[in-house]
Amino acid sequence: MSKRSECGSLAHLHSMIVDRIPDAVVAIGRDGCIMSWNRAAERLFGLSADAVLGRRAHDVQLSPWFSKEEEAIIASMVEREGVVRRERLQPVGNGGFIHLELSIAPLAASDGAPAGTLVVVRDISDAKQKERDLEQQIAIVRRASDRLRLSEALIPICAHCKQVRDSGGSWHEMDAYLHDQFGAKFTHGICPACITRLHPDYCVRPPTAA
Repeated sequence: MSKRSECGSLAHLHSMIVDRIPDAVVAIGRDGCIMSWNRAAERLFGLSADAVLGRRAHDVQLSPWFSKEEEAIIASMVEREGVVRRERLQPVGNGGFIHLELSIAPLAASDGAPAGTLVVVRDISDAKQKERDLEQQIAIVRRASDRLRLSEALIPICAHCKQVRDSGGSWHEMDAYLHDQFGAKFTHGICPACITRLHPDYCVRPPTAA
Protein backbone atom coordinates (compact mmCIF):
# COMPACT_ATOMS: atom_id res chain seq x y z
CA MET A 1 0.00 0.00 0.00
CA SER A 2 1.39 3.42 -0.98
CA LYS A 3 1.92 6.21 1.54
CA ARG A 4 -0.93 8.14 -0.05
CA SER A 5 -3.29 5.16 0.12
CA GLU A 6 -2.29 4.46 3.72
CA CYS A 7 -2.91 8.08 4.73
CA GLY A 8 -6.26 8.04 2.98
CA SER A 9 -7.26 4.84 4.76
CA LEU A 10 -6.23 6.27 8.15
CA ALA A 11 -8.14 9.48 7.48
CA HIS A 12 -11.23 7.44 6.56
CA LEU A 13 -10.83 5.31 9.69
CA HIS A 14 -10.51 8.41 11.88
CA SER A 15 -13.60 9.90 10.27
CA MET A 16 -15.57 6.68 10.92
CA ILE A 17 -14.46 6.63 14.57
CA VAL A 18 -15.43 10.26 15.14
CA ASP A 19 -18.81 9.66 13.53
CA ARG A 20 -19.49 6.77 15.94
CA ILE A 21 -18.85 8.95 19.02
CA PRO A 22 -22.23 9.73 20.69
CA ASP A 23 -21.14 13.26 21.70
CA ALA A 24 -21.00 16.13 19.24
CA VAL A 25 -17.38 16.63 18.15
CA VAL A 26 -16.47 19.88 16.39
CA ALA A 27 -12.99 20.94 15.28
CA ILE A 28 -12.39 24.64 14.60
CA GLY A 29 -9.27 25.91 12.81
CA ARG A 30 -7.11 28.83 13.87
CA ASP A 31 -9.01 30.99 11.39
CA GLY A 32 -12.24 30.25 13.29
CA CYS A 33 -13.69 28.05 10.54
CA ILE A 34 -15.22 24.64 11.24
CA MET A 35 -12.97 21.81 10.00
CA SER A 36 -14.83 18.75 11.36
CA TRP A 37 -18.47 18.10 12.25
CA ASN A 38 -19.55 14.59 13.20
CA ARG A 39 -22.98 12.95 12.93
CA ALA A 40 -23.77 13.56 16.62
CA ALA A 41 -23.23 17.29 15.99
CA GLU A 42 -25.65 17.10 13.07
CA ARG A 43 -28.29 15.50 15.32
CA LEU A 44 -27.72 17.80 18.29
CA PHE A 45 -27.66 21.11 16.41
CA GLY A 46 -29.90 20.13 13.49
CA LEU A 47 -27.27 21.26 10.96
CA SER A 48 -25.61 19.05 8.35
CA ALA A 49 -21.86 18.95 7.91
CA ASP A 50 -22.27 20.42 4.40
CA ALA A 51 -24.06 23.42 5.91
CA VAL A 52 -21.31 24.29 8.39
CA LEU A 53 -17.92 23.06 7.15
CA GLY A 54 -15.69 25.95 6.15
CA ARG A 55 -17.90 28.51 7.91
CA ARG A 56 -17.09 30.38 11.08
CA ALA A 57 -18.72 28.98 14.19
CA HIS A 58 -20.38 32.24 15.20
CA ASP A 59 -21.86 32.60 11.68
CA VAL A 60 -23.90 29.41 12.11
CA GLN A 61 -24.96 30.46 15.65
CA LEU A 62 -23.91 27.28 17.43
CA SER A 63 -23.90 28.83 20.88
CA PRO A 64 -22.98 31.97 22.83
CA TRP A 65 -19.49 30.54 23.38
CA PHE A 66 -18.76 30.97 19.68
CA SER A 67 -19.75 34.61 19.47
CA LYS A 68 -17.14 37.00 18.10
CA GLU A 69 -16.77 38.68 21.47
CA GLU A 70 -16.09 35.44 23.31
CA GLU A 71 -13.88 33.66 20.81
CA ALA A 72 -10.79 35.56 22.00
CA ILE A 73 -11.69 34.99 25.66
CA ILE A 74 -12.21 31.26 25.15
CA ALA A 75 -8.99 30.96 23.13
CA SER A 76 -7.08 32.70 25.92
CA MET A 77 -8.59 30.43 28.59
CA VAL A 78 -7.83 27.28 26.55
CA GLU A 79 -4.24 28.41 26.03
CA ARG A 80 -3.86 29.09 29.76
CA GLU A 81 -5.82 26.18 31.26
CA GLY A 82 -5.59 23.50 28.56
CA VAL A 83 -9.24 22.41 28.81
CA VAL A 84 -12.24 24.64 29.51
CA ARG A 85 -15.58 23.19 30.57
CA ARG A 86 -18.85 25.06 30.45
CA GLU A 87 -22.53 24.24 30.81
CA ARG A 88 -25.43 25.93 29.09
CA LEU A 89 -29.10 25.51 28.22
CA GLN A 90 -29.92 25.01 24.55
CA PRO A 91 -33.46 25.94 23.40
CA VAL A 92 -35.33 23.22 21.51
CA GLY A 93 -38.25 23.45 19.13
CA ASN A 94 -40.99 22.54 21.62
CA GLY A 95 -40.23 25.56 23.81
CA GLY A 96 -38.15 23.56 26.27
CA PHE A 97 -34.42 23.31 26.86
CA ILE A 98 -31.69 20.69 26.90
CA HIS A 99 -28.73 20.93 29.25
CA LEU A 100 -25.36 20.77 27.49
CA GLU A 101 -21.82 20.32 28.76
CA LEU A 102 -19.03 21.70 26.55
CA SER A 103 -15.37 20.65 26.80
CA ILE A 104 -13.06 22.93 24.81
CA ALA A 105 -9.41 21.93 24.26
CA PRO A 106 -6.55 23.09 22.01
CA LEU A 107 -5.54 21.25 18.84
CA ALA A 108 -1.91 21.00 17.80
CA ALA A 109 -0.24 20.12 14.49
CA SER A 110 2.33 17.32 14.23
CA ASP A 111 5.12 19.83 14.91
CA GLY A 112 3.34 21.08 18.04
CA ALA A 113 2.17 24.35 16.52
CA PRO A 114 -1.37 25.49 17.48
CA ALA A 115 -3.87 24.20 14.93
CA GLY A 116 -7.24 25.19 16.34
CA THR A 117 -9.76 24.12 18.93
CA LEU A 118 -11.63 20.88 19.63
CA VAL A 119 -15.12 21.19 21.13
CA VAL A 120 -16.99 18.19 22.53
CA VAL A 121 -20.65 18.79 23.39
CA ARG A 122 -22.60 16.33 25.54
CA ASP A 123 -26.32 16.32 26.31
CA ILE A 124 -26.49 15.95 30.11
CA SER A 125 -30.21 16.66 30.47
CA ASP A 126 -30.97 13.17 31.85
CA ALA A 127 -28.13 13.39 34.37
CA LYS A 128 -29.30 16.81 35.54
CA GLN A 129 -32.86 15.54 35.94
CA LYS A 130 -31.58 12.61 38.02
CA GLU A 131 -29.66 15.12 40.18
CA ARG A 132 -32.83 17.13 40.75
CA ASP A 133 -34.81 13.97 41.56
CA LEU A 134 -32.11 12.88 44.02
CA GLU A 135 -32.10 16.30 45.69
CA GLN A 136 -35.88 16.07 46.13
CA GLN A 137 -35.56 12.59 47.65
CA ILE A 138 -32.84 13.82 50.02
CA ALA A 139 -35.04 16.74 51.08
CA ILE A 140 -37.93 14.34 51.79
CA VAL A 141 -35.66 12.09 53.89
CA ARG A 142 -34.31 15.09 55.78
CA ARG A 143 -37.80 16.33 56.60
CA ALA A 144 -38.78 12.85 57.81
CA SER A 145 -35.61 12.70 59.91
CA ASP A 146 -36.38 16.11 61.40
CA ARG A 147 -39.88 14.98 62.32
CA LEU A 148 -38.46 11.84 63.94
CA ARG A 149 -35.91 13.84 65.92
CA LEU A 150 -38.66 16.17 67.05
CA SER A 151 -40.87 13.30 68.19
CA GLU A 152 -38.01 11.69 70.18
CA ALA A 153 -36.41 14.85 71.55
CA LEU A 154 -36.60 16.05 75.16
CA ILE A 155 -37.24 19.79 74.78
CA PRO A 156 -36.66 22.04 77.83
CA ILE A 157 -39.77 24.21 78.14
CA CYS A 158 -40.80 26.78 80.73
CA ALA A 159 -43.75 25.52 82.78
CA HIS A 160 -45.16 29.06 82.96
CA CYS A 161 -44.58 30.97 79.72
CA LYS A 162 -43.92 27.90 77.53
CA GLN A 163 -40.72 29.31 76.00
CA VAL A 164 -38.13 26.75 74.91
CA ARG A 165 -34.46 26.70 75.89
CA ASP A 166 -31.94 25.88 73.15
CA SER A 167 -28.61 24.09 73.57
CA GLY A 168 -26.88 27.43 74.14
CA GLY A 169 -29.13 28.32 77.04
CA SER A 170 -31.17 30.99 75.23
CA TRP A 171 -34.97 31.03 75.46
CA HIS A 172 -37.28 31.27 72.45
CA GLU A 173 -40.95 31.30 71.63
CA MET A 174 -42.13 27.79 70.81
CA ASP A 175 -42.99 28.49 67.16
CA ALA A 176 -39.70 30.33 66.53
CA TYR A 177 -37.70 27.48 68.08
CA LEU A 178 -39.41 24.76 66.06
CA HIS A 179 -39.04 26.78 62.88
CA ASP A 180 -35.31 27.36 63.42
CA GLN A 181 -34.55 23.80 64.49
CA PHE A 182 -36.82 21.77 62.24
CA GLY A 183 -38.16 24.13 59.57
CA ALA A 184 -41.71 23.78 60.92
CA LYS A 185 -44.28 26.32 59.70
CA PHE A 186 -47.25 27.56 61.68
CA THR A 187 -50.62 29.17 61.19
CA HIS A 188 -52.14 31.00 64.10
CA GLY A 189 -55.67 30.98 65.46
CA ILE A 190 -57.33 31.04 68.86
CA CYS A 191 -58.82 28.11 70.74
CA PRO A 192 -62.34 28.15 72.29
CA ALA A 193 -61.00 28.34 75.86
CA CYS A 194 -58.84 31.40 75.09
CA ILE A 195 -61.49 33.23 73.13
CA THR A 196 -63.91 32.72 76.06
CA ARG A 197 -61.36 34.03 78.52
CA LEU A 198 -59.89 36.88 76.45
CA HIS A 199 -62.84 37.95 74.28
CA PRO A 200 -66.02 37.01 76.16
CA ASP A 201 -68.09 39.54 74.22
CA TYR A 202 -67.53 37.53 71.02
CA CYS A 203 -68.72 34.28 72.59
CA VAL A 204 -72.23 32.92 72.13
CA ARG A 205 -73.60 32.56 75.64
CA PRO A 206 -76.08 29.76 76.29
CA PRO A 207 -79.59 30.93 77.34
CA THR A 208 -80.20 31.12 81.10
CA ALA A 209 -82.91 29.01 82.70
CA ALA A 210 -86.19 30.78 83.39
